[in-house]
Amino acid sequence: MDYILRIREVGPVVNIEQVARQAGVSVATVSRTLNNSSAVRPVTAQRVREAIEELGYVPNQPARNLRRNESQVILALAPNFSNPYYSRILTGIGDRAWELEYSVLVCNTLGHANSERRFLKMLESHQADGAILLGCHWDYGWLARFAERSHIVQCCEYVPDLACPSVSIDNYGATREMVAYLQNLGHRRIAMIGADNQYISTRLRRQGYLDAMAERGIEVREDWYRLADAEYSFASGLAAAQTLLGTDPRPTAIFCISDILALSVISAAQELGLSVPGELTVTGFDDVDYTTIVHPYLTTVAQPCHEMGRRSVDLLLDGLQAREDSPDRRTFLPYRLMERESAAAPQNAETL
Repeated sequence: MDYILRIREVGPVVNIEQVARQAGVSVATVSRTLNNSSAVRPVTAQRVREAIEELGYVPNQPARNLRRNESQVILALAPNFSNPYYSRILTGIGDRAWELEYSVLVCNTLGHANSERRFLKMLESHQADGAILLGCHWDYGWLARFAERSHIVQCCEYVPDLACPSVSIDNYGATREMVAYLQNLGHRRIAMIGADNQYISTRLRRQGYLDAMAERGIEVREDWYRLADAEYSFASGLAAAQTLLGTDPRPTAIFCISDILALSVISAAQELGLSVPGELTVTGFDDVDYTTIVHPYLTTVAQPCHEMGRRSVDLLLDGLQAREDSPDRRTFLPYRLMERESAAAPQNAETL
């Protein structure tokens, strides 16, 4: 008997027409509100939401998706899940997508263009509504074909000439600021560890380093620049650091384009009996969690990774809903220089 009574209490299924009547609006307005359209005035949208809540209306999501030819799925293409930098961005993507009632399919591309193309073909078969790419190479001309037909957002890396939205920071400006910071501490023998990849961030950080050094009239020796591998692995950073620390004269500061590489430099220095920052200053880039696990805490450039992920979803959905106030554009979020324990003035006056 109790079971039957509970069934009866559910009552008839509420439809969208009843919601429209309750709110005093058209069915189209209810639909736009459900789709988070900016065309609905906030006061009207609030009235519709109150009617939905009062009547207990539950949208038929599969039917809505079928009518709109949407899957409510977003692709997130990342080159390396194990890198804590990417994992923080992916968390931001997932959090924002959840808030907007989208699912995220995270795809590990290993940085291979063929893998990225294969995943992006899911957009053409409507298995996903759009894609966020975290590892675009700067020369990905082939991406234009997908961008013309599908909704794509580039996050942290981007193709300079590609007309689709991107979210990143000013990598060039951040690097110049970091190198100037080291110079103001008194360093002139400043080396750099980059990476052997085709990311726009790598190119911009390299150029920022060179320009900052040239601005102070400091010639950059060829043996002051070393490359880690494409994935910024600790092992490759260790090898690059060992080479740099074997030069004569030895650099008094090393700027690294990722925190993992910077931590490998600190490890290499300690193995040689060099104190950080006493005998060697080390700085990184990204501000991943590892930077404050052991001393010395790492001086680095903090990227708003979580916010970059969230903003990528917003830009993607702006494109899906064709909002006129959200044209294709480059979005640069603010960064911060985090002064910590791994940077200090050189012990002795330097001469080059």
